[in-house]
Amino acid sequence: MDRKKILLRGLFDDDMHYRPVKDTFLIFLSFLMVFVMVFVTYLLRPSLENVHVEIRYGSTLLWDPKDPTCNTAISFPEQGKVEIVYRREDGEMFLGEGNYFQFYGEEVAITLYSDRSIEITKEDSPRHVCSYLGRIYDPYVPLVCLPNSFQATIVSSYFPEWDV
Repeated sequence: MDRKKILLRGLFDDDMHYRPVKDTFLIFLSFLMVFVMVFVTYLLRPSLENVHVEIRYGSTLLWDPKDPTCNTAISFPEQGKVEIVYRREDGEMFLGEGNYFQFYGEEVAITLYSDRSIEITKEDSPRHVCSYLGRIYDPYVPLVCLPNSFQATIVSSYFPEWDV
């Protein structure tokens, strides 16, 4: 027999056998560690009770057109969904004197859901790229529509630590 085959055979013959007690204990310990990590992560997740949405056009903070107080912190609905629509003809009401919307089409709609997520549902950008972005659930992850210069962000009292 070849010397390499003898060495390899000697290494693997003894080490590759199933040892019921030792291997079962290691498998159980691995599952227990994964369960503990998932459970601790679930317990230590941030509270999303104090969340709201901020919508910007360029660098200007907008408010809900249906809100008479002009509060820029837009709250989530208790049930269902709420659609916030910004129309081109609303320009001065939202942006101040002399500033106008300059987005594609006639309107942009952002939908807020009761599960604390947001989505751009209507817009007239080329190929409707902003409508295909989907829903955002995480705080401080912006939903950006570059062709229309819109940005929507879920803001929370909890600020996550980011690795730099």
